[in-house]
Amino acid sequence: MPQNLNIHQPDDRFFKSAMSDPEVVKAYLEYFYPKIAAIADLASLKLQNGVSLRPNLKRFEADVIYRCRFQGEADDHFYFCLLFEHKSKPDKYVAVQVGLYIMELLSSMVKKQGRELEPVLPLIFYNGKEKWMPQTLGELFQGHPHYAVVEPYIPDFRFLFQDVTRLSPAALLQLDLSYFRSVLMSMAFRHRQHLIFKYLQLIFEGTDGKEKIIAVTTYILGVAERSEAEFLKQIKDTTFTIKPEVMSTLEQILERGRREGLDKGIYKKSIFNLFKTVIRFPTLSLEELSDFTELDLETVQTFLSVQSQGDAGALRKYVLEDLLADIPLNNEDEEKLDRLIEQLVVA
Repeated sequence: MPQNLNIHQPDDRFFKSAMSDPEVVKAYLEYFYPKIAAIADLASLKLQNGVSLRPNLKRFEADVIYRCRFQGEADDHFYFCLLFEHKSKPDKYVAVQVGLYIMELLSSMVKKQGRELEPVLPLIFYNGKEKWMPQTLGELFQGHPHYAVVEPYIPDFRFLFQDVTRLSPAALLQLDLSYFRSVLMSMAFRHRQHLIFKYLQLIFEGTDGKEKIIAVTTYILGVAERSEAEFLKQIKDTTFTIKPEVMSTLEQILERGRREGLDKGIYKKSIFNLFKTVIRFPTLSLEELSDFTELDLETVQTFLSVQSQGDAGALRKYVLEDLLADIPLNNEDEEKLDRLIEQLVVA
């Protein structure tokens, strides 16, 4: 990870951004699932931004839902969900998560009066380091002593699964020049860093337009196991026609990252100052605390509300998951936070 640039969750952000582009999804289906592409009217692809699942079902790092007509049919559609599974270790029970996802979408159709059910196809995209082939529900139960009897009643289904890290450079280079190829190469080489830089020119060849250059550059910076200086040198040492635009974009991203890092540092300091001020001056009003710490009234009010519960664990969770969610803490910060929480809860 670059030392001066904190790009939060680069994999799922890049995946969701790329797969929100119908042209990328069209190429994805045609390349990996030609039988599905053959029965689909790909010109009718429509991103379903309005589809929402219950919060407890949002278990994938990124998910993108499309609705598409069947070829030659005016009103016969199907859904497919592009589900991104990116974890340090493969999830043994991903079939349960996918099952919940499918049933929630079907349930939303049932609730709409007079609407017929439409098929839901789950497409799982994986680029983790460990080799993985997810098990279906039936496979998960196969070792059960009474499997022969209960097997007909297990809601089994197969996956449309793709582990892109197993794709060879040769296979990827056979793809037509496109943003799809740029996305696939970037994510497929995520754990083969030397290949990202070996094929840097070819990766950027498919990025037509500043927005796509920014997306690819941000992703590579987010996953690169080298410093910003090394990355800049690599690009400077690479001769290709798009280089000036890439260099300009990279420098803008790095400068923005430095500014955001500075802003986040100031904000982190304000949060720690809020702790110290409440501990030392417990009788200060909400407005005075906001003025002293330069935090907005709503933030201070919510902080005091959580603090008043006297639960150290709840306060720590609130600070880490809400106030400082996108701000990395080092060991010294963590120790300081624990000390302040202890003083504040005891106080």
